[in-house]
Amino acid sequence: MNVKPIPNALLGDNITLLLPTPTGFSETPVKNVRVELSESIDRYAESGTRRSVQITVWVDRRHSTWTEFPVGASVRYNGETFTITEQKVYRAAEPHHCKFTAKKIGDDSL
Repeated sequence: MNVKPIPNALLGDNITLLLPTPTGFSETPVKNVRVELSESIDRYAESGTRRSVQITVWVDRRHSTWTEFPVGASVRYNGETFTITEQKVYRAAEPHHCKFTAKKIGDDSL
């Protein structure tokens, strides 16, 4: 199966992958990805509502910086820190795209 890469016109954002180390965090710049920001309201019976912010990120094996994006790891985007809550690697004999979602946990907190 021949899978086409994500067109460069749809890419262009940059993020930083943050992974824990024994002495803190390692930072891996990830270039030329697509990031979409979304917001929602979460409703809680006891405390009312809370604003929730998340990003959806698409990474292309050919045009982006390729690395692993484990669930539970953090990413920094535009000065905000997000935790990866879900990820999927798309394959056709070999990996060609990765898509993950991450929820905001803070502003430049790591």
